[in-house]
Amino acid sequence: TLVVACSVHCASLTAQENEAADWSETPVFEELEEAAEARRQGVPIFRLDLSKQKRKEIPAEILEWTELRELILDRNRLKSIGPELKQLVFLERLAVNSNQLEHFPAVLTQMPHLKTLEMGDNMIDSIPLNIDSIESLESLELWDNVLAYFPASLSDLRYLRTLDLLHNDMVFEEQEALRNWLPSRVELILSAPCRCDFDE
Repeated sequence: TLVVACSVHCASLTAQENEAADWSETPVFEELEEAAEARRQGVPIFRLDLSKQKRKEIPAEILEWTELRELILDRNRLKSIGPELKQLVFLERLAVNSNQLEHFPAVLTQMPHLKTLEMGDNMIDSIPLNIDSIESLESLELWDNVLAYFPASLSDLRYLRTLDLLHNDMVFEEQEALRNWLPSRVELILSAPCRCDFDE
C-alpha cells in the first residue's frame, strides 16, 4: 500500500511539473510548513515566498523541491548562497533583495533557466565575467549595491531586457561603456553619474 501511495504521489508531482507553463498563476506559499504539508499531499510547489523571516540560510528541505519556479527570500539575513541551489533546476525567478550578500553567488551562473534575478540592496561588489552563462536571463536587478566591475559579457545575454543598477556609484565613463555594450532593447536603469574620487 505504501509503495502504491508513493507511486501515485510521485506520478502526480511529475505530471504537474511537466504542466508548469502557467506556474505564475499558481498560489504563492508563504509558510514553509504549509508548503511542505501541501507537497506531501501531492501538490507541487511552484512559488515560495519566505521573505522577512530572519533566515541566515536557505532551508535545506526546499532544495529537493525541484519543481520550484519562483523563490523569494527578500529581507532576510543571507550572507551567501551555496552551490546546492543548483538542485533547483527549473528555477526561473530568484529574489534575494535586502539581505547581506557581499558577492554575486557563483552558483547562479550554473542555472541557465533563471529569467529574473533580483539582488538589490545588498553589498555585492562585482558582476562575474561569466554572467552570460545564465542564458535565459531577462531581468537583472542589482540596485543599491557597491558594484565596481561591469563585464562586457553583459552584452552577450541575448534575452536581457532590463538591467537595474540604480544607486551604484558609477562615473560617466562607466555608464557610457555600458550603454555602448548593451543592445538598444535593454532598459538600463542608472542613477546620475557620480563625481567620485576613487582610491588608487
